[in-house]
Amino acid sequence: MDKGVLRFDIKTGMKNIIGRDLITDDFIAIYELVKNSYDAYADFVKIIFKDDEIIIIDNGKGMSKDDLVKKWFAVAYSAKKDNTEDEGLKRNSHLNNLKSRRFYAGAKGVGRFSCDRLGGQLQLITSKINTNQTYQVDVDWAEFEKDAQQSFGSIEIPFKEIKNEKIFPKSYSNGTILKISKLNSNWDEIKLRELRRSLEKLINPFSKDNSFVIEIEARNFINLDKNSDKNLKINGIVDNTILKIFDLKTTQIDLVLKDKYITTKIIDRGTLIYHIEEPNKFHTIINDLEINLYFLNRSAKINFGKLMDIEPVNYGNVFLFKNGFRVQPYGNVGDDSWKIDNRKQQGYNRFLGSRDLFGAVELITENFNEFKEVSSRDGGLVETVGKNILFEILYEKALKRLERYVVGVLWGEGFKRRNYFLNEKVAENFRKNLEEDKDKDFFEDALSNLGSKIDFVNLIKTLSDDKDIKIIEYNKDLLNLVNEQLDIVQPKFIADLEKIAEKTNDKDLLNQVKLTEDNFNKILKEKDDAEKREEEERKKRIEAEKKAEEERKKREEAERKQREEAEKRRIAEFEAERKEKERALAELAKLKAEQKAKEEKEKNKDLTDKLSIETKKNQYLNATRKTLSDDAEQLVHSIDLYVGNASTYVNDLLSTSIDNEIKNKIYSIKNNIDKALKVSQIIIKSNFDYKHTNQRINLPIYIKEYLEVHDSRKNFEINVENVLDKFIVLNPIDIDIILDNLISNSIKAKAKKVIVEFCKKDNKLEILYSDNGNGVPEKLAKNPKAIFELGVRESSEKGSGIGMYDVDKRVKNLKGSIEFIGNNIKLKGASFKITI
Repeated sequence: MDKGVLRFDIKTGMKNIIGRDLITDDFIAIYELVKNSYDAYADFVKIIFKDDEIIIIDNGKGMSKDDLVKKWFAVAYSAKKDNTEDEGLKRNSHLNNLKSRRFYAGAKGVGRFSCDRLGGQLQLITSKINTNQTYQVDVDWAEFEKDAQQSFGSIEIPFKEIKNEKIFPKSYSNGTILKISKLNSNWDEIKLRELRRSLEKLINPFSKDNSFVIEIEARNFINLDKNSDKNLKINGIVDNTILKIFDLKTTQIDLVLKDKYITTKIIDRGTLIYHIEEPNKFHTIINDLEINLYFLNRSAKINFGKLMDIEPVNYGNVFLFKNGFRVQPYGNVGDDSWKIDNRKQQGYNRFLGSRDLFGAVELITENFNEFKEVSSRDGGLVETVGKNILFEILYEKALKRLERYVVGVLWGEGFKRRNYFLNEKVAENFRKNLEEDKDKDFFEDALSNLGSKIDFVNLIKTLSDDKDIKIIEYNKDLLNLVNEQLDIVQPKFIADLEKIAEKTNDKDLLNQVKLTEDNFNKILKEKDDAEKREEEERKKRIEAEKKAEEERKKREEAERKQREEAEKRRIAEFEAERKEKERALAELAKLKAEQKAKEEKEKNKDLTDKLSIETKKNQYLNATRKTLSDDAEQLVHSIDLYVGNASTYVNDLLSTSIDNEIKNKIYSIKNNIDKALKVSQIIIKSNFDYKHTNQRINLPIYIKEYLEVHDSRKNFEINVENVLDKFIVLNPIDIDIILDNLISNSIKAKAKKVIVEFCKKDNKLEILYSDNGNGVPEKLAKNPKAIFELGVRESSEKGSGIGMYDVDKRVKNLKGSIEFIGNNIKLKGASFKITI
């Protein structure tokens, strides 16, 4: 029967899977290689295009031979991810100035295979900073495609040391050169212009940091560039042309999340609308974020096209930058990874779409697990809690607030929909007066529109109602309602203004509120006086008619009585209707009470379920908390005493000369007694749920916590080393008893110290247990298997000789093995190895 181990053998086809199949287009490939230069702390990278060659050259820190072997040629390994990228880097060059403000742009270890995407052959020349060695590596990617059965690591790559001739940018003696030949595609004029435009957006175009320069050189197109507009040239430094957008007079929101605070500003065509501050409840996951969103009205779109030589719809929308570099495909033309257009479809004239927006989301983080990109570099971020929080901040703190101002104050949809005006037709007229705002470079239409002002009052009042928001500043011109004709709007706005003034402690606004209220009351008084004069004139007219028609008094009296009777009937009907309504309301209240009781019952049930789950989750770490009553603990203690006595009697039986079959049966009794003892001890220490005995646990972590938390022996030291992650399904009681037996034997051997170590081998967990006791006697050490036989012990030892037999059986039940590996291995005492 064959028995042994198997291992994966990586074939040469892996090169395509992690290269050209994963990196989906040439631009992404260029991006990845430029990112590598950035991560190497280069301040300059040059991309040279020749007839059948692309050369990417930088003045970064370069690589040593050891770096090439252990990092560059280590497939899917990233030294950036495990924080070993900068080991040994001296702090006496321009690299250290850059390092203080840079985060790594890549951390997957596959970007180097971008070279295969671009061409069939690669020559790599590199020299590490502060060294004199320069190395050349020649890679022929076709060698990986000759034999599909050949192992990936068996392909030999030519390598040699060459003379350092300061061939790197700025005459540096350090850096990296990638010469890619036998190109897979043609780089013509159109493609090179598209590459330049894309590289403009690779490093955050909103950033004013100029510490990293990219230059394109394509000599075949120099004459063409001479006759081209500056923004359409191929050769030269890749400029941050998008900075021109800051000159646009448009509506924007700027959000800065830094550590524990979020500050937000809305600026409309150069004028501050409001500035607020609030706590950052997401700071444990995101503590450095900036969001700049621009609403492009018709005027801004026209100016954008003039400045950028391209319409905004063809340039992109809201880009995502992580640690300074762009994350694809967010912001691409036609892409809706932010789900902005999907959201817009839910409400016409209520939400902004990607065609209305331009901007950037800049995230600075070293939390790679929460904000990692999918392996295919144009696939965006992996679905994580961090990604969901990032989207929540974009929507709730930036996009919705920008929409609230644009749709409400600038478009008039807000005040119209919220019925601020007493007459719907009047509201519609005010909304129509805002239609020309789309073509203007200043927001004077909103400043002169009563509807916009009332809507802004409501907007600021909503912010002031949020106890977490601190209003730093707001536009007071939009709150100035002193000279407005206010009898056409709902009067509640005065109370809203007063609340804003009180929340912001604005004395000037309080005075304005007083003037506005006086003006409003004056208008109401004038309106009331006019109504009274009209009423008096009506009464005089009626009196004249009565005098003129004296003969009709009797008939009018009769009609009056008739009206009184009718009024009595109406009152009676009204009273009956009122009582019926009261009965219906009482019935409705009863139904609501019953429904509320039902909901409370469901809520309490849900809370009970959640409490139960939470209790189970904290079962072990809360082991030192007392959770039993005194009476219950006394009962468990009594059980412990009685079962312990039974265990002693069984040990005495096992010490006598009895038949092996009987001895095995007595061991089974002993086994169950030990489990009962262990459960009673655990019950006293914690409210641990052992109904489900088999559990999936991280065994090294469990053993470490068990030894640290539950072992309170004095003058006895336990050290746990090399703790790693290994999840195994087992019964924790078995592990507890195994550890207790081992420690008990160590104490019997007069040990004062124990070391427990972990390692993985062939996907198995190995546990090395060593003590500094007297060790295993020489007689047993020569026949180590006898240690684990039932009843075997040294005649001078106390006990039944069952402990190690019990350990062996329990380890085997876990489909593992235990062996004595000798004395004086780690410490002067005995050492055992458990494999599970």
